[in-house]
Amino acid sequence: MPALKVEASGAAAAANGAAAPRKILFVHSSDDLYGADLILLDLVRRLDKQKFEPIVALPTDVPGDGSLTRSLRKEGIRTLGLNMGILRRRFYSLAGVPLFVSRLLYSGWQLVRLIQRESISLVHSHTSAVLPGALAARVTGRPHVWQSLEIIVKPRLVWKATAWLMPRLSERVVSASLTTLEHLCLGDPLNREKGAVFHYGLDSDRIGAGQGTGGEVRKKWGVAPDQAVVGMVARLSEWKGQDHFLNVAARVAKTHPQARFVVVGGTFDPSDRLPEELKRMAAELGIADRVRFDGFRSDIPAVLDALDIFVMPSTLPDPFPTAVLEAMAAGKPVVANAHGGSLEMVVDGVTGFLVPPEQPDAMAAAVRRLLDDPSERLRLGESAQARLLSHFTVDRYVRNWTELYSSVLAQRS
Repeated sequence: MPALKVEASGAAAAANGAAAPRKILFVHSSDDLYGADLILLDLVRRLDKQKFEPIVALPTDVPGDGSLTRSLRKEGIRTLGLNMGILRRRFYSLAGVPLFVSRLLYSGWQLVRLIQRESISLVHSHTSAVLPGALAARVTGRPHVWQSLEIIVKPRLVWKATAWLMPRLSERVVSASLTTLEHLCLGDPLNREKGAVFHYGLDSDRIGAGQGTGGEVRKKWGVAPDQAVVGMVARLSEWKGQDHFLNVAARVAKTHPQARFVVVGGTFDPSDRLPEELKRMAAELGIADRVRFDGFRSDIPAVLDALDIFVMPSTLPDPFPTAVLEAMAAGKPVVANAHGGSLEMVVDGVTGFLVPPEQPDAMAAAVRRLLDDPSERLRLGESAQARLLSHFTVDRYVRNWTELYSSVLAQRS
């Protein structure tokens, strides 16, 4: 079997006589730049490199464009591409289980060799779907922390299995939100004993980062200066609620014909038919000429500056939607379904509106209220920025992880 190769960009730091940093292996489930990817990128790039040296293992079994790998290497962080055993929907079948198990064992063994060769001090599994890191940590006797960035509702067996495994194969289980932790505890009470909640946050320089850049985006969208734009930013998927958003847009368009609507985000799999299905749905609803589908974009501050109202229409509980944080930083009022992490981010009537899930009429009413009152949009947006600065900063997030790593390593020593 060939030796496992960890690729790097940038030269290693010269030895300066100080104690060598402890190596942490991060094992992640995708290679894009959406929510969970950006959370990982922010964490590893901001760790104190005199204390911790991150090495990141990323999957090669998905059609991501490798943007996370490129971003990490640009920061001088070592990366490893590996065909990992990660819980994905295509394995949820009798035929898929053997393939998953074989990949899990193979990638687990590869990580074991990496841990031993690199003298890894701690393993951090980033998302509930990542199992090889937990397996490798157990085999090598290394401390392991598991981060939950999902709320798995179905299949029920997968939810119960991950909720049982996580506290038994790790020193700590860290959830993206209180809602996420409570769901894990419902699956297995041991998660409460091992559990913690670390809210992700943004840098203060993201406040108003795209201000003044939205005009060009609106021009490309064909939006007139006097037309309000309602939009959402999320990976295209069945549960993120793009279809729910279109139903809301159709209701709003009846009373506000000048309003325009934008869906920003791409699919996990380029062969996915969802984009065509959503466009067909917009045509059937009679709003095809008022809705823009703009795919994946990396200039999110500019996109948000172009919006007047941000909508988070996820139909299943979203653990901690980072797009809501970005909208808050941009000073946009957020209208969200009242479940998941949005409950901990949006203050109803203060920074936006929370509406009952699966009720497009209620969401449409909240959007209409904001369309009719520009001064309220401004007030809620300013309150959202203030809440971001007081509750959701990346410095606090990185500090929480730094303290946890140090505590777990000290206990093992």
